[in-house]
Amino acid sequence: MGIVREVDDLVKKMKDNVKNMQMFMAKWEKPLFERKNKPMYPEDLEQTHQASVMPRLEEIRDNGKNIHKLMKDTADNIKPDKKSPTWLAYVDYVNGLIIEGITKGINASMSYLSEQISIHYNKHHQLPPIFDIKVDLRDREVTFDPSIEPNIRGNSIKDIISKIINDFISLAIQMPRLDTNNGDYLVEIKDQFELFGSM
Repeated sequence: MGIVREVDDLVKKMKDNVKNMQMFMAKWEKPLFERKNKPMYPEDLEQTHQASVMPRLEEIRDNGKNIHKLMKDTADNIKPDKKSPTWLAYVDYVNGLIIEGITKGINASMSYLSEQISIHYNKHHQLPPIFDIKVDLRDREVTFDPSIEPNIRGNSIKDIISKIINDFISLAIQMPRLDTNNGDYLVEIKDQFELFGSM
């Protein structure tokens, strides 16, 4: 009975650690972009975003450290042969959960941003436009300040949205891989068709 209880305790420990890892990853689904309830000049919006996203990415890095600690706790309790097929399969399983958590996190931020820049969404929810853009008529041509299309200064609407999206995707590089303890999950994330289909 002692061996059965010991095995049962180890299985419970593994399940609890995975559950705690998933709790950390669930926090990644809070969008990495926040909008103010008023139109903002694009460069001001970018600065506001940078000020709010940096602490969030730091929190995600801390989550990653805690996930690594939980994995180490599991290994310390089980004391596996790190090269055994069983342990490698377990690491691969947890790695899969992390890739899923990162994908869900990026998807949540992308979906939120997509809504916030949607004219129909803003009208339906009676929200003001997200950007404050100057429109002028020069030589019978409509010009925008800043421009909509990418420009040399990198302050166009598309430039700023691209920078914000890059912050979302950077979720994939905030924690070292579990299987190699270095590197990141960017390659796997780029393979997520669901994610890039929404971009």
